Amino acid sequence: MRRAGRRVAAATLGLLFVLGVAMAAQASDPVAVLTEIRPGKGEIRVKIGNDSEWTAPAPLLSLRPGDQVRASEDGRAVILFSGGRPPQTVQAANSPFKIPAPTGAGPAGQVGALASSVTSFLFGKQDKPAYVSAYVPLSTRSVRLPPPTLISPRETKLLATPVVFEWSGSESQRYGVRVFGPDHAVLWEQTGLPRKDLPYPASAPGFKPGITYSWELHAERHPVQRAQFVLLAPAEVARVKNELASLPTSGVSATTGAVMRGSYLLKEGCYLDARRELLAAIAADPNEASLHQLLGHVYDAMGIKDLATDSFDEARFLSAPRP
Repeated sequence: MRRAGRRVAAATLGLLFVLGVAMAAQASDPVAVLTEIRPGKGEIRVKIGNDSEWTAPAPLLSLRPGDQVRASEDGRAVILFSGGRPPQTVQAANSPFKIPAPTGAGPAGQVGALASSVTSFLFGKQDKPAYVSAYVPLSTRSVRLPPPTLISPRETKLLATPVVFEWSGSESQRYGVRVFGPDHAVLWEQTGLPRKDLPYPASAPGFKPGITYSWELHAERHPVQRAQFVLLAPAEVARVKNELASLPTSGVSATTGAVMRGSYLLKEGCYLDARRELLAAIAADPNEASLHQLLGHVYDAMGIKDLATDSFDEARFLSAPRP
């Protein structure tokens, strides 16, 4: 009986230890992400965990309970939470702001759960892929023109037609485009093209939903590049558009809203639309590092490493502490 009692006690202690480790790990999970860093005439700084130093934050920095965010002078930072909590703007008046622990209630309803999942998808996005090197100032980079790059549509799901083919390269060169069906038969091709966006003509065979198509970019003295795309079925298009429209807008700035929409589209594999969303947001707010950081992850998902590297470098440059 005593041995059995000791075994039960040991098992109970073991279970409590495992539960304690699990609870500690859960408590240290990210609960928020920094979506806007606007130092103005001041600065934005963060203190992570038990660190003693305030440091400059990385764009899209994941935050855990107990982390702190501080703004000075007219600086402003925006924090997006998982779990249904509304966004928080940190200014000098409410600095330092300490990230609270989740309430445990969870987001209310399908819309709250959707917003929370989008925020959670952003966790870890302050990191960049291993292939991205440290930022190199523009003045020290090579001035040699880069080779042509097939950009869009590239390994993406499409929400709508017409399909517009896009690539980068020299304006003085001529290009060829060839489009293939699922049986590898050529659906349409053009040669001698200038470097500009090329809509797929209405007179060519149409694209059917749910079928994977591919296209090639041809340029003299350069390897042929090939990419795939698929047009989503109407029901999937409706779902994506409905969920996109359901993301919260009340109390959400235009830039943080764009981060949320871009994150959702990236999560859904709609890289073309995610890129469009973020490029439009960057045109309106070019100095927000988080937009460039998320765009880098979109390019990474598309497999365009050069453009991903440029976007990550721009994000680091914009978020670097000023002298």
